[in-house]
Amino acid sequence: MDFKKVYTSTKTYIILLIAALALLLFIASMAYKQIIRMQESAETVAQTLHVYNVIGSLTEHYTRADSEEFRSELLEDSYLSHALKNYKIEGKIVLDSLKVLTLDNHLQQARLEPLESLLNKMNNQLHVLDTLNFENDQEFFETEEVQKNKIDKTIENIRVLKNQMLANEKYLMQERQANYASYKFLAPITSLFLAFLALFICVLSFLRVYKNKLRLKQSEAFLRNILATTDNIINYFEPIFDANEAIVDFKIVYANDCNRDYLGLDPDVITGQLVSETFPFLMVDGEFKELANAYNDQTKVDFEKEVVIDGKKMWFNCLATPLTEGVLLTARNTTLEKESNAAQQVFKKRLENQNLELLDSRAFLGNIFKSISHIVMHFKSIRDDNGKIIDFEILFANERISPVTGDLPQDLKHKKISEAYPEMIEIGVFDKWVDAVENNTPVQYEVPFLSNNNQHWFRATAIKLGDGVTLTARDVTEEKKKSDELIKLNEDLTIQNSILSDAESLAKIGSFVWDMESDTSELSDNFYAMLGCKPNEFKSSLQRYKDFVHPDDLELYEKRGASILDDSETAEHTYRIITKQGKVKHFKSNGQFVTKNARKVMIGVVQDVTESIEAEERLVKSNLRLKQSNAELESFNRVASHDLQEPLRKIQLFISRIEDREGEQFSEKGKLYFEKVTNGVKRMQSLIKNLLAYSRIDSSKTDFEKIDLNDILFKTEDDLATRINDSDAEVLADKLPKIKGVVFQMEQLFANLISNALKYKSLNKQPQVEIRYKRVNATKLPDKFVTLKMRYHKITFKDNGIGFDSQHAEKIFEVFQRLHQKNEYSGNGIGLAICKKIVENHNGYICAKGNPGKGAEFIIYLPA
Repeated sequence: MDFKKVYTSTKTYIILLIAALALLLFIASMAYKQIIRMQESAETVAQTLHVYNVIGSLTEHYTRADSEEFRSELLEDSYLSHALKNYKIEGKIVLDSLKVLTLDNHLQQARLEPLESLLNKMNNQLHVLDTLNFENDQEFFETEEVQKNKIDKTIENIRVLKNQMLANEKYLMQERQANYASYKFLAPITSLFLAFLALFICVLSFLRVYKNKLRLKQSEAFLRNILATTDNIINYFEPIFDANEAIVDFKIVYANDCNRDYLGLDPDVITGQLVSETFPFLMVDGEFKELANAYNDQTKVDFEKEVVIDGKKMWFNCLATPLTEGVLLTARNTTLEKESNAAQQVFKKRLENQNLELLDSRAFLGNIFKSISHIVMHFKSIRDDNGKIIDFEILFANERISPVTGDLPQDLKHKKISEAYPEMIEIGVFDKWVDAVENNTPVQYEVPFLSNNNQHWFRATAIKLGDGVTLTARDVTEEKKKSDELIKLNEDLTIQNSILSDAESLAKIGSFVWDMESDTSELSDNFYAMLGCKPNEFKSSLQRYKDFVHPDDLELYEKRGASILDDSETAEHTYRIITKQGKVKHFKSNGQFVTKNARKVMIGVVQDVTESIEAEERLVKSNLRLKQSNAELESFNRVASHDLQEPLRKIQLFISRIEDREGEQFSEKGKLYFEKVTNGVKRMQSLIKNLLAYSRIDSSKTDFEKIDLNDILFKTEDDLATRINDSDAEVLADKLPKIKGVVFQMEQLFANLISNALKYKSLNKQPQVEIRYKRVNATKLPDKFVTLKMRYHKITFKDNGIGFDSQHAEKIFEVFQRLHQKNEYSGNGIGLAICKKIVENHNGYICAKGNPGKGAEFIIYLPA
């Protein structure tokens, strides 16, 4: 058998061949590129030389124009001489050659345009020289000299351009020669390097082929050893075809020694024989067809075969592997495995029965775990090198754990407690588990657990099992809540009883429960105290309570008691009692009927209203006195309105007449006295008018209406326009709110405050009145004012006048109170008192702030 064909692969050699061809192509391409570059470099050098030659021709061309011989020829020749025509053609040929040769040089191309212009210019100048013909020799020579100078100048410009082009070509020549030298040097080196590289790869390929040949020999020897020592039958068959190219049999090409060991067939004898003759059992159950399919389809085929040798059954696991020219059949003896499998089947059947019993037990136990409401878990102890328990591993958890912690039992399995529930270590539950294991005693405890932001309480029992602990926990949150609620309820009842007792004492109230059938009652401690007795000093009943009722009210009290018994209806009743100490008090009682222990009872309260009744009597007397005072005040108003003002009007009338008739005859002192009388009458009239205004402001709310303070301010400014303009004052105001109030009182309030600011203006400042508004909470108001609303309108009148000392902030709102002398500022001290009364009439508050020389602020708070 040729083992090289069976086990040797040709991929390595194909790869080496492709690499060698690629390298040859690479070397050829590199050499070709080097030759092309050398050619290109040589061509550029040749081109530069050609340009040199053409520039030389250019030099020769313009140098000829500079020669005296050529110029003389032009002068002696006829008009438009043949020499000049040839000269122009030569110049054009040189210029065209330069244009063609410098197409790849933009700088040279740029110089050719001015060069062409200069050549044309020189040709024209030569043409002029050629056409000179003067009769006067002196004039001819002068003109000739001028024209030659022009030609010389043009030739000089051409020479400059030529030198520039020559310098540029010289630089290009140096650069191109350097490139050519580089390519000339690199071409042989590159070729030599690539040749050595190709030689190196060829040597490397040879070493690789040689090494693979040695490895192939080693593999062949190794494979022979394996085939000699293997426990498997290994045979190699080559197919035999009929005329239709169909496989009709296989020829045994190779057979190892295991054929002798298992089948009693000598490998040397069966080699070269047919499979149908040597292994007839392969022709029976379709194995021959499997071998043919393996070869035709080039796929591996695996099948089992039972063989009887010398009356003994043997089993083989066969693998047919297609190779290049045949099929390799490997047969592994599985007789022992089959016999072992049979024994295992018996054992497996027995084990399955036991497992079924165990599954029934586990299902029963699982149903128990599912049906109970307890959480059941089992932990295995994790110990350190010293045997100390440092953690627990979760081995089991029933499904009741999921609603509490959100964990699935299968996810918790084999997790450590420190990872799954680290809080158990922090709150000390871990130590209780350790005690249960180490001391072998059950441990019971209660533990809180936070789940979904809700705290749950669990009552748990930890019992040692092996080197671990079994935990059973029950949710006692509701029990805990009910227990806590009961404790809290008892505490609340104790507090409420204490509060009720204190409240009864403070409110002078007593409570009672009256059982009408047995005529017994229960009185509160404060009820006894209201009667002047100690708690439970006497056994209370309706008959016993009558001893405290005032004799004058006893008959009415009995009638009310009988009515309650007959009609079972209660009503509020006020009567007098006489305490144990003989003090008369007024009691007001009320109650209602309820059922207690299947008996109809009356529960009620009794209040000591003695102070209320006495206060009511005092209020009645005060009302009578107030009505009398109001009547007197109304009488005063009538007197002030008519009787007091009438004499003043007459005095004012006669003063006016005296002043008109006798005023001019008065002395200076008489005029002063007369002026004081006039001012006194005016002040008296103003005082009476303000007193009437003050007295007419009442607190009735019948004329309140919705008013816009912005309209009030506009009307006030209109009324005071003359004073504002005379004072050159400025009034600045925020947008004001709408309130419920009396229109004329708000007008008077605004007018008094603005007038007050104008009156007490500073002498060295422009008067300015600022009216600011803000909506504030009731908590921002002064403590001395009792607020009735949650929100208030804060309106501030601020001026920059003379101001006042803050210690007089309360005094200025009193009637007839003034901070200045009459001769300093006019007024009678009633204006701010009127403002205060108006604000209070609107359930508001007014206060003032001031600093001498810095102005004053009047702050008004009105309900929002």
